[in-house]
Amino acid sequence: MPLLKTTEIPLNDDVLAQQMYQELTQSDKILMVILGDSESIKKGVNLADELTDTSPTNENRWVMWIKNHTVLKPQLQSILIEAQIIQDGTPYEEIKTFCLTRPNRKALSRIHKNGEMDFTRLESLFVEAEKASI
Repeated sequence: MPLLKTTEIPLNDDVLAQQMYQELTQSDKILMVILGDSESIKKGVNLADELTDTSPTNENRWVMWIKNHTVLKPQLQSILIEAQIIQDGTPYEEIKTFCLTRPNRKALSRIHKNGEMDFTRLESLFVEAEKASI
């Protein structure tokens, strides 16, 4: 299935990755960030992309997929630290998915690396970010 509302961030072009990140974070979208490239993550990306069309409040949802944790790490890690998501010693590399509000781009909760990216968890991340964006 093609990914219609997912932007895959390039791993080998830091300038382009930064530019794409800026465009997405400056947009008026609820932005789900997915980190990693395992088979379960690929399935989660497909599901998250499908969920971009299910907003009960008609929010513009989007997925940003980064296949490794090193690309854009300084920007994303600082968001998670500010949100106190990784304050308890959880390393950035243990985070698999989180969602950013609009327009101030805050993260509220996350799915850890060993957590499930199922319908309920992904939809709840989107809805949580939508509610905090109002």
